Amino acid sequence: PDHLRDLADRSDAVRRPMDPQRAAHQPADPYRPSAALETFVRARDQYCTWPGCNNPAETADLDHVTEYDHDDPGVGGQTTALNLNGKCRFHHTLKTFTDFLDDQYPDPELPGRVLSTVTTPEGRTVPGPAHNGYDLHPELAEITFDDPVVHPPPEPESPPTRRRTRLAAVHARRRAERA
Repeated sequence: PDHLRDLADRSDAVRRPMDPQRAAHQPADPYRPSAALETFVRARDQYCTWPGCNNPAETADLDHVTEYDHDDPGVGGQTTALNLNGKCRFHHTLKTFTDFLDDQYPDPELPGRVLSTVTTPEGRTVPGPAHNGYDLHPELAEITFDDPVVHPPPEPESPPTRRRTRLAAVHARRRAERA
């Protein structure tokens, strides 16, 4: 925190306040986080959330902790701050294509702060990073996001219910005009 204050006090520092009262909305595609949610997750995580990894979250992939269900988005894996975290490309790929599991949940002692764990294929659970952005910026806990909008899948198109084909209707219209 002292180093962060020193950086913020520099004359060439650019400071942009985060408005905790403004809720961010999801984009039309519920799989991809909004720019505000992406910025929030990267600021919160600071580094790859894999235990012991120090790759910066700024260059990390944003990963759905609970896998996003593309067929039925309402079922699970919502694009929310609690279900997203930053992982470097290596650890994101490791989690996606192997039997490693990760979990992320609210800290019971500090509201707004999240904790993460990784479970190895052998069943050993390893706690995630010792600190994250909440420790440097406790005001991150005050930022809220609207629930993502989940659009139901489109109904399958039913065949048209016509009394006659389009060609038959054209012929009937022409006969009526001639008469």
